[in-house]
Amino acid sequence: MQTTGGRFTAEINGRTYKGRGKATIETARVEVAAEANQDGSAFRTVKPKLASCDLTFDRGVGLKWDEALILSDINLTFVETDAKVTHLFTDASWVGTPSLDTETGEVSGLSIKSDKYQQV
Repeated sequence: MQTTGGRFTAEINGRTYKGRGKATIETARVEVAAEANQDGSAFRTVKPKLASCDLTFDRGVGLKWDEALILSDINLTFVETDAKVTHLFTDASWVGTPSLDTETGEVSGLSIKSDKYQQV
């Protein structure tokens, strides 16, 4: 696992897990598309969406990837150590399927989505 990225704290079922990981964070809660009308003029549509955090992290965090964990709500704090920015995802849900790379120990394939996102 790389040493770059950030630190995260995840609270799941009253238990706190900490580790280092990599995240791709989407903070905008809308998705905009632009298209053309029959006459060539433009229009756009706006669709609401949830803030999300795609996570990749070391399996040494201690999470047991079973149904109980995946169905649990999660409070995720992800700190970008270099940028000194903290992302808070409260009452979030897991999305996706965990995948373990046994060579690197990296867990991927998961996202966190929440309608309660803050950046501090």
